[in-house]
Amino acid sequence: MRGTGCLLRSEGILLLLLQVYCAYADNFKVEVPVEPMSAHVGSSVLLPCRISTGVNAVRMEVRWVKNGDETVHVYVSGADLEGRQSLGFKGRTHLDKEALGAGNVSLQLNDVRVSDEGSYQCYVVSESWFTDSTMKLKVSAVGSSPRFTVAGRLDSDVTLQCDSEGWFPKPELQWRNVKGADLTGRAVLTEKPGADGLFTLQSTLQISEQEADEITCLIRHGEERRVLESRVHIGGVFFSLVAPSWKGFSVFFIVCLVLFALCISVAVYYYRKKEATKEIQRQNLVAECDDLRQEIKSKGFVLKSEWKQIQSESVAVTLDPDTAHCRLTVSEDGKRVRNDYNDKNVPNTEQRFDQQHFVLGREGFTSGRHYWEVEVGKRDNWKLGVASESAKRKGVFDLSPKEGYWMLQLLHGHDLSALTDPVTPLKVLPPLTVGVHLDYEEGKLSFYRVEDRCVIYTFLGKFSGKLFPLFDPGIEGEELVILNKDQSDNYLSLEMGPDKTGMFHVQQN
Repeated sequence: MRGTGCLLRSEGILLLLLQVYCAYADNFKVEVPVEPMSAHVGSSVLLPCRISTGVNAVRMEVRWVKNGDETVHVYVSGADLEGRQSLGFKGRTHLDKEALGAGNVSLQLNDVRVSDEGSYQCYVVSESWFTDSTMKLKVSAVGSSPRFTVAGRLDSDVTLQCDSEGWFPKPELQWRNVKGADLTGRAVLTEKPGADGLFTLQSTLQISEQEADEITCLIRHGEERRVLESRVHIGGVFFSLVAPSWKGFSVFFIVCLVLFALCISVAVYYYRKKEATKEIQRQNLVAECDDLRQEIKSKGFVLKSEWKQIQSESVAVTLDPDTAHCRLTVSEDGKRVRNDYNDKNVPNTEQRFDQQHFVLGREGFTSGRHYWEVEVGKRDNWKLGVASESAKRKGVFDLSPKEGYWMLQLLHGHDLSALTDPVTPLKVLPPLTVGVHLDYEEGKLSFYRVEDRCVIYTFLGKFSGKLFPLFDPGIEGEELVILNKDQSDNYLSLEMGPDKTGMFHVQQN
């Protein structure tokens, strides 16, 4: 019994020591620089912060906060929580995940801005402990070298202007003469802080002819008192341009100039009056032309200028045999497809259609505008359009936009319809060549009768995911042909413009 009691007491002591160790195992502090960190606008800076004990911080919470209330970066148990960042820091911070294993929770801040200056708190939270520490970041920006311009003249005096921009914090601008005397007290200084927090300085100084010599405009900046300066030499010859001997001639020249300006003004008045009459006539003709354009577009036709823009967005479309139904035959160049109504021995992959006699294009689109033309000829039936990458390809399914299919269909050689839900019959003359125009961002898919630029139908909606051109050749033996840009059929060309008499007319090319 005595031996058993000693054993129990020993186990109790060990358990107590284990509890004490666990209670203080996570007791740590974070270390940051005592001196402020410095960074230049547009550069990157590393804000150092390290756990004193070097304990693994991968499963901890790390939080960086600016000035006590602006969230800079949040990391929790292996993931950065970007949604909790302040808007001004999104996409500009980085926490090295590999360094967390050694207790290094330093934060990299990219594309430093003036607004980044301030105090930064580094918080580290474990399951049983919390601590933080504060450091400061100072931001600076070195602007452009001073530039001289002549801002004005008064009698024999000249006003010099010195400009420089892109500074932070605000620098000091000084004027000096060749002897080093400070002329700043006579100058007028304008400071203009920009939206990005950077300062623009503009200072003017009036110089007399007696002071004509080398003048210096210099800028001192920052604690290190960085100096940028520019010099200009003002010689006596410069001032002679406004000397009293020239004033009489100047007055005579100005009077002549005023009289000449009056004559020009009268001539311009009568010229403008005549031109105004012509402009009114021109505007009336333009209005008539605009009305004619609107009437043509209301009939479903596309103007030549718009048609050229659409065709300029032509893309090379080729057929993908791996998606073709087993009864379809695709040419080697990928530009022709026909239905042989004869099942071929081809792999039944997930990409291949097994019920619908469809084949997709190799090229898929996720943005932009794209146009292609298909020669359908006088066949009795066909289907054309686009299909989403995620749309069904196996079995029987609805052919409608909600299923990922936007298609135009011809049946019996004359029944043209858009496969909407329900189907939309179209009372339009069947085309020989179909133009297909996809505007992904606008959510528009338009079909055109190429021979006369007539709009057949336009699907409107919102696209998502990748879209592929889709083809169904229809009747056995008949081919669908994808035309190259230089193989497009001739079409009706409607041009509008004034003839020699000034009258507007429509011309067919």
